[in-house]
Amino acid sequence: MKLKNLNDFEAVIFDFDGTLVDSLSLWKDVDVAFFKEFNMEVPENYDKEIAHLNFNEIADFTIKKYKLNTTSEYLLKFWHDFSIEEYSHNIKCKPFAKELLKYLKDNSVKISLATTNKKELFMPCLLNNGIDSYFDYKLNVNDYNTSKKEPKIYLEACKLMNTTPTKTVVFEDILEPILTAKKANFQVVGVYDKHNLSHLKDIQKSCDLFINSYDELLNK
Repeated sequence: MKLKNLNDFEAVIFDFDGTLVDSLSLWKDVDVAFFKEFNMEVPENYDKEIAHLNFNEIADFTIKKYKLNTTSEYLLKFWHDFSIEEYSHNIKCKPFAKELLKYLKDNSVKISLATTNKKELFMPCLLNNGIDSYFDYKLNVNDYNTSKKEPKIYLEACKLMNTTPTKTVVFEDILEPILTAKKANFQVVGVYDKHNLSHLKDIQKSCDLFINSYDELLNK
């Protein structure tokens, strides 16, 4: 079974931020604006500390670690208000992502989205990019009381698609979710994103296939 031939698999699960869409620079801008309110610069390695957490976990972690005089509710609202305009109008798909989704759909491969992002952010982005209809299911870790430190979100997607991990490919751009999916017996494609260069070698070693662009799958 060759991973590059996606027709050998029954289903595909895509991460969202950094995998399907170029959005990770937005979160750096959000972080800068938020910490500025507390007369702070963004702490070193903050992005790596929170990369695998869901929104509620990020809020609790940030307030506790950096001893901020605020509430998680305020932090979550700040992120939401800052980012919703960008997701609704400006954030775009990675090159050839839409073409790959169409190819999979045309070949009857089931497709799910599994994201740590919130529905009110990722849904407008999917709609604005014209790719919402390609997904059979759209799962958010918060709805399942989990994170990508454990494989629950991927396993739930499998249940919905009536398939198994060994017949499912997971697309991710971050090391920890890649390791999580591999441990749960999924085949994993690592997707290049410039914001994850510090872990690039480990990502390349940990996944079954690493791609710099989706056209690599369309042309082979």
